[in-house]
Amino acid sequence: MFCVLVVSSIDLETDTPTVKPSTFLNSSIKDDVINVNNDYRYMKTGYYVSLHAEILGDRVIPSTKDCVDAYRVPILLLRAAKRGVPTIPFLITDSPKRIIQEFGLPVIVFPLSPFTFNRLTVIKSRSTLYKSIKKLSFNHRYTVCAQPLYGELISCKSFFGYCHRKDLDVKDTARKVYQIFRIPLCKLLIQKSRDSIYLCGLHPLNMDEITVSDFVKISRILSRGEGLFD
Repeated sequence: MFCVLVVSSIDLETDTPTVKPSTFLNSSIKDDVINVNNDYRYMKTGYYVSLHAEILGDRVIPSTKDCVDAYRVPILLLRAAKRGVPTIPFLITDSPKRIIQEFGLPVIVFPLSPFTFNRLTVIKSRSTLYKSIKKLSFNHRYTVCAQPLYGELISCKSFFGYCHRKDLDVKDTARKVYQIFRIPLCKLLIQKSRDSIYLCGLHPLNMDEITVSDFVKISRILSRGEGLFD
């Protein structure tokens, strides 16, 4: 089938030909590319590896469009919902009053300014909501994405859509999100209520969150190879 495997500082044991991003970015390699990185946000190394592959005309996972869409919460949720993934309702605004009218409290809030990454903030009181919205929106210059907090907020690491958690519905969500966005390594944010789960965000992984056993799992997936481009 394959392929060039581009790895940042992740040392994998796989039969697939592997190069470092610095090598790939200075090359004109023509092949299918699987871009394995812990962070694909705009202007990060993972993003530029995919961009370089696209400029060369290579087929690449993930695409730069998917990299950008997956980390912008409203776009993530809209695209996922269209493909049947349960998602949480959201509101784009800089108005604490509208958030309370729409959802009440507690809520979770993601900043949407181009200068901040969309780390979520859990807000449980009216006074904290007003202070947080002012801070996260840069004094109401930008909007935020607010979501109601229905239940337990969990995160799970996803490696090519494989999730380590036992919950079958969480595993199914991870698989579907990978089929839509093709982000090889990421952390999914999910709300779990009494009888359902809802996708509410996607974050990059910190390098220290990827364990030795994770390296083994990723290596095995890449060695098998089947279906990664399907």
